[in-house]
Amino acid sequence: LSSGINAEYGGAKSVIEVGTFTGVALLKMSLELPKNGKAYALDVSSTYCDVGKPFMEMAGVRDKIEYMIGPAVESLAQLSNRGLNGTIDIAFIDADKGNYPNYLRACLELLSPGGVIVFDNATFGGKVVLPELKEPCNQIDSVNKAAMTLPGATTLLLDIGDGCLVIRKDM
Repeated sequence: LSSGINAEYGGAKSVIEVGTFTGVALLKMSLELPKNGKAYALDVSSTYCDVGKPFMEMAGVRDKIEYMIGPAVESLAQLSNRGLNGTIDIAFIDADKGNYPNYLRACLELLSPGGVIVFDNATFGGKVVLPELKEPCNQIDSVNKAAMTLPGATTLLLDIGDGCLVIRKDM
């Protein structure tokens, strides 16, 4: 599932990437944002983000991106404290799997009606269905199960690659 396709066809104006790393998905989403669009890139370390920044410059999207370095749970709380609840169109999450439940809660608050949260690694190579669930599989599994019963949301779990959980907040 391409986050960039969602940004292009969904008319996204603001996106979050939790776990930016070098920014491949961030670049694709930023390219699809309108000129006044905003991308928030959350990562615990600037080391890999710095690798991707020159490519953001070359692509002409660096001005759309705000890098937030530190624990993503704290960065998401900062966005909420800035009054951004209900304004984020897409949240793409590919970070520490143990915090997936925290990311779900925080991103649901930030998400706009019709917005989408995409969790990467949702099946963790099939390990989330093993009876002897261990970290981080049990956290991923708890998010998958919680997402299936979320009121006011439509959920799809795709068993493609390492799995992808897509949650759309109802209008």
